[in-house]
Amino acid sequence: MTTKLDYGIIDCDTHCYETRDAFTRYLPKEFQDRAITTVRGADGVEVILAGHRVATFNSEGGLGLDVAYRPGSLKEMLRQMGSGNPEESYEPQPMQPEYIERSARLAVMEKQNVERMVIYPSGMALAAEHYVDDTAALYANLRSFNRWFDEEWGFNYQDRIYATGLLSLRDRDSAVAETDALIAQGAKFVLLPTGPAYGRSPGDPYFDPIYARLQEAGCVLVFHIMPFWYFDAISPAWGHCADPASWHMSAWQWMNVYGQRPIEDTLSALIFDNLFGRFPGLNVLVAEHGAEWVPFFTKHMDKSRGMGRNGPWIGGKLTEKPSAIFRRHVRVVPYPEDDTPAIVTSLGYDDCLVMGSDYPHAEGLAEPADFVKLLDPLDDAAKKRIMRDNADQLIGRS
Repeated sequence: MTTKLDYGIIDCDTHCYETRDAFTRYLPKEFQDRAITTVRGADGVEVILAGHRVATFNSEGGLGLDVAYRPGSLKEMLRQMGSGNPEESYEPQPMQPEYIERSARLAVMEKQNVERMVIYPSGMALAAEHYVDDTAALYANLRSFNRWFDEEWGFNYQDRIYATGLLSLRDRDSAVAETDALIAQGAKFVLLPTGPAYGRSPGDPYFDPIYARLQEAGCVLVFHIMPFWYFDAISPAWGHCADPASWHMSAWQWMNVYGQRPIEDTLSALIFDNLFGRFPGLNVLVAEHGAEWVPFFTKHMDKSRGMGRNGPWIGGKLTEKPSAIFRRHVRVVPYPEDDTPAIVTSLGYDDCLVMGSDYPHAEGLAEPADFVKLLDPLDDAAKKRIMRDNADQLIGRS
């Protein structure tokens, strides 16, 4: 049953499942041999093929094409395992219309009291940057997918659904062209991978033509968890597999190459490189990285600014504390398992936090409004800010 609130919520972490033609529908003929698509191996198992490479990380445990795990079922399974009486609650079910069709999702949004939502792809799209080595093929695949995503879900559908446009910084001219295309399609959210930008910081003024366009259009820069540079560059140096399947990463990889470290590296680069000094109207949304790292991270940035005061400043010296820049420009979605009230207490404010359910993924919430239950003992005004108002301010109105 949906938790009753007297306001509509804004869900900043939701997903759809891609269809098999998500990348091929609009892909030019000359790139079809390098498409992100699915193939069946000799064993009959369907896997993602991305630029002639099997996307190992994204191909484990089913592709979310014909079946999907029930929303919230992972938590149920873990609870049952802890009780010593596990049941088969984590079994996949047939794909539901609301996972793949906008009209069906809108009907579910009404039942869930979700006023607006930011929606991300699931498996195939999050393999693009990591697996497609051919730069021309990468941008062709991104352009094709972005057309599909806008057509099927909408970059700004009735000011209710905001699909995230995919972008890469691998080639600046191609990135500028794709940014222009996304803006022309009305995109509000543009998704980049975490990590360095091919020998540069993502906050380097070299990329200012992209950020200038995003700011002028009122777009929000988004970082959602995905595999990328850290697997190839960091894992082998520590004796770990460079291309693990998602549920067979080592504990060390879960801690150091997937999640907290990549987002901390990326945000600190943007802030220390003075991106927001050059573009004060640009804001960032961080989804599916949790938020318990935020209090120490902001304090550590302030200390590091002082320690590095005599070092190089790629985009010019900062004129205020990094923590203040973070608070003004960055919004973060806590995990359901995070102690969000403790995060608020440690920070002394809640305006950088926005709710996200991860619906319809198994590790998320079956009922997005239940996120409010995780906010006790915060007062009702603080709960409303996290459930709605902070995101409402971030997105604005068309």
